[in-house]
Amino acid sequence: MENTIVGLSSESQFTFSDQFIIDEEANAEFYGLLLRGMTHKLNNLLAVIQGFSSLIMMDESVDEAVIENIGHMKEAANNASKLSEKILPAGGCSQITPQELAISELISMIEENLREPFVKNGVPFEIDCPEITNKVNADPARLKTIILELLKNAAEAAQSTGGQASICIHNPGEFTKVEDNCVDILIHNTGNEIPADKITKIWEPFYSSKESAHFGIGLTTSAVLAKQMNMRLGVKSEVNSTTFWISIPAC
Repeated sequence: MENTIVGLSSESQFTFSDQFIIDEEANAEFYGLLLRGMTHKLNNLLAVIQGFSSLIMMDESVDEAVIENIGHMKEAANNASKLSEKILPAGGCSQITPQELAISELISMIEENLREPFVKNGVPFEIDCPEITNKVNADPARLKTIILELLKNAAEAAQSTGGQASICIHNPGEFTKVEDNCVDILIHNTGNEIPADKITKIWEPFYSSKESAHFGIGLTTSAVLAKQMNMRLGVKSEVNSTTFWISIPAC
């Protein structure tokens, strides 16, 4: 796939998620404790529903119609459990453990995960990453979460229009200025653009243009995690294309 992103960045073209600022440490600590406790209790309740649903479905004497309804209950409980896993990072309550990390090494380690949504959706996908990249301070698990969320969005957007996608990693001076000293990750897809009057809303929780199966907090989670790790996360959308930009200060 031909790389359509050329030259240094122009920040004025991107819409950033900078409104997600976690401050007032005492309040953040209180709500973090509250969310962790509520999520733990919710998971305990869901485990009971999932467990007893499985037991009932194994009972051969139960009517098939009842089994079908129980199956729907179990599926709903499973989806609620998946949503529960997203609550803490979306609420800014994730434990961040930064370490020196070379993005090229991370990309190599998770390449199969990166390709998965594109294989699933039948979308052409390219990875453009130098063999050696400047190191950054980041939590590898949380950065992986951000990248995979953006790639999932790119795959779905491209699939709906027969488009294609790419991820490109740039060392300082290649996309942004040398003096900015940032490693930049660009996730680009062709397909329907995000309308100008909607682009600032994509960071908001539960805003989604997709079907109800989507929770609508994936980009919110990415924005919050990026802020916690001192990264900038931006998006721009032009005719038939969208680009997400993760800018990470180099060590």
